Amino acid sequence: MGILYAEGARRYLDALATYTRRRISQVGRADVKEVRHIPSALALRQRPTVPGARSTVGTMTEIFNVLRLIYSRLGSPKCPNGHQVPPTIKIAEAMDKAGADMGMITCPTCGVQFMAYSAEDFAFNSDGACKNCEGLGITKQLDPNMLIGDTSKSIRDGAVAAWRTPGRNFMPIVAQAAGVRIDVPYNQLTDKEKDIVLHGKQRKYAIDIPSRNGRVFHMDHALYENAYNAIEDSMATTKSEVALKRLNRFYRFFTCPVCHGTRINPDRLTQLVAGKNIAEASQLPLGKLPEFVAEIKAWLPDDMQDLANNLTSELLNQLQPLLDLGLDYLTMDRAGATLSTGELQRIQLGRTLRTQTTGVLYVLDEPSVGLHPDNVSGLIKIFHQLVDQGNSVGRCRS
Repeated sequence: MGILYAEGARRYLDALATYTRRRISQVGRADVKEVRHIPSALALRQRPTVPGARSTVGTMTEIFNVLRLIYSRLGSPKCPNGHQVPPTIKIAEAMDKAGADMGMITCPTCGVQFMAYSAEDFAFNSDGACKNCEGLGITKQLDPNMLIGDTSKSIRDGAVAAWRTPGRNFMPIVAQAAGVRIDVPYNQLTDKEKDIVLHGKQRKYAIDIPSRNGRVFHMDHALYENAYNAIEDSMATTKSEVALKRLNRFYRFFTCPVCHGTRINPDRLTQLVAGKNIAEASQLPLGKLPEFVAEIKAWLPDDMQDLANNLTSELLNQLQPLLDLGLDYLTMDRAGATLSTGELQRIQLGRTLRTQTTGVLYVLDEPSVGLHPDNVSGLIKIFHQLVDQGNSVGRCRS
């Protein structure tokens, strides 16, 4: 991993413009005397990272992107008067129009014109996100029990856990200026003092902060942030995944009461394909999708079969490597953060196979880790397909 991949990737990136290379994380030169005849390399690490909090199996495999197209082109929308409009080729054609006419259709029952939903309207990472949870499927609320740590400690000794976040180490001194005793155990403070700690107003105070070397640092306008504000302001400004995880421990998480965990704006669930909305389709195990594809084709009129074959074939092509790798039990709506390292690596491998590259060196770090013996044959099949496409496959051993 440290030589074959590092050197292959480095040499490929060296062929790119400096402007481009600056925007790609690079590895250093391998500490070896010489490496010859090495092609461009891709590494599939044992512990791939999850792209983000909104990542799901559907988005990581990109199958959900195809499903969104299926729902926008082949779906049965509902008009504002409650009539379910049957799928027609005219609806699919309306999605490809330019400007204000895109997606504009007429209800055959009541004659009202309305906008059917496009593929982007089903994306919970953008326009299709539930407005309440912003596409996360969960809502969170600050847990007052987590804001205060050990109540037997004094504030100076760190009783307020919310103030042990970056940039707030001086907050106990500001609280002292606001009238809170900081050298007695927190559980001995008066109700008024505790209210200042938890809900005190933002005000500026002049304070003196003693340093470890005995000097005193004076601040004329130190802003007081109560325990709630300290966490909420940090959450609003931080962009670091590590910092976000640290801040999340102050919250309790609940299933979103509006979208019920589907992440999608409930308005989008009126557009159906073969009797299912897109949230219900996302809840199907990957192994059930071929059966759902057959239902879609049987449900559509004859003049839509060519378009259906085009879209569903793309879905099945993206799906097959995942089935070969034994991931048939996963659902598209499964959160990426809940996947094991073995599942993440196999998703990565399945996505790589679809690209049908040639002349690439694939370096895999223990690809069978966590894999059931029954699925090893599928993994070997994938390796043979990579080699048949003109690539080299290497296994990293530590």
